[in-house]
Amino acid sequence: MKQLLSYQEFILEKANQDLNEWRDSQLVMEGGAAGHMSHPFDEKDLTFGDFKKIIEFGLRGELNFEEEVTEKTDGQNVFATVKDGQVYFARNKGELKFPMDLDAFKQKFADHASDLVRDTFHMTAEELAKALPKLSAEDLADFGNGLNWMNMELINSENPNVIYYDRDLIQFHGIKETDGEGNIIGENPRAATSIAKALEKIEANIGDKYTIIPPQVVEIGKDLDFEENKNKFIKKVEDLRKQYKLTDADEVSRYHEMWWREQIEDNFGDLPQDVKEGLLLRWAYEDKKTLNMRALNKTLDKKQIDAVKKFDKEDLKKKQKENMRPFEDLFLELGSVILKNASNFVAANPDKEMQRLHKQLKDESEKIMKSGDEKAIEKVGAELERLERIGGIESIIPTEGVVFRYKGKTMKLTGTFAAINQLMGIIKYGR
Repeated sequence: MKQLLSYQEFILEKANQDLNEWRDSQLVMEGGAAGHMSHPFDEKDLTFGDFKKIIEFGLRGELNFEEEVTEKTDGQNVFATVKDGQVYFARNKGELKFPMDLDAFKQKFADHASDLVRDTFHMTAEELAKALPKLSAEDLADFGNGLNWMNMELINSENPNVIYYDRDLIQFHGIKETDGEGNIIGENPRAATSIAKALEKIEANIGDKYTIIPPQVVEIGKDLDFEENKNKFIKKVEDLRKQYKLTDADEVSRYHEMWWREQIEDNFGDLPQDVKEGLLLRWAYEDKKTLNMRALNKTLDKKQIDAVKKFDKEDLKKKQKENMRPFEDLFLELGSVILKNASNFVAANPDKEMQRLHKQLKDESEKIMKSGDEKAIEKVGAELERLERIGGIESIIPTEGVVFRYKGKTMKLTGTFAAINQLMGIIKYGR
């Protein structure tokens, strides 16, 4: 008979098992049907050597490791598929399993607070419902008769988000393959171009308002200060690598694990080892199941329990941001440099849009900083500081970023967009 493990032994064994599994997986927090597209710093199974390669090739204008570099546009996301000749739509995982026909999809947005949002989804759905069934059986094969979904962005010039576009477009991004239960199990990025071109060939790509386009291929030139910037960014990677005496072959997950072990040791060094391993799983890997917080009452004294719970409730998010900040700042700044060397964006007049963004952010930020609203001032100040760290307002480019594939992973470089997006949210909605 197998000997039963004590609670402490169970935690230690589970911790080792989960740590190994975590290093072998990519930790991406998914959201909605489209999910979350990773920055390189999100992909913790990349190595420090991979980071250096992305930096050098990006500054060379050679991010086309596995396919052409395309633009990440700032529109409304929707999924569509074709089953038995009829078009269906989805916006989230549940709808991938239980898709909506045209009438149901239009009903979903019938009472939307914004007429522009409602009209965007209604009209694009109507045009897709007309266009996609015109494809040949061969061209429709990528949809797997309703199993696979085209991920696309809806760009309405009258309903902009952060970036203003002067065209009305349905931009295909690629096919997401599902298991029929709403779970995405694979992808076919090349189908975006082949299906868009097939629609153009039969003249079904232009509707009453929207034009269907494939992913927008972006041209990236070599950075004018290539050697200087390469050395600067690689030094930042080296400084992070050396912090825990790691090698270029080490996955970045090793850094995060050792950083969290250091934090736990500094703050809770007097706790039993099994508890510290459980806290590592909870705080570094968001595994809230292995360590039973209630069980701590039997292991720790009240002072220790209060300290752990206070950290968990009040300090955790701040520490998680602190852990990621050097990697995030590094790649956002890298993105801002690479995007300065890029061209062929969806915006037909990128120089004009860039000037508009610069002026809007300066004017609106100044208004808030003079408003007397302490919370808004604090939020705007923090985002302006982040924007300055990664290139400043003058480095803003009229695009959400670029998309590339490396080691089979689809990733993005967004530069200053994240900070702009946060600033615009504060300006528009106070959050």
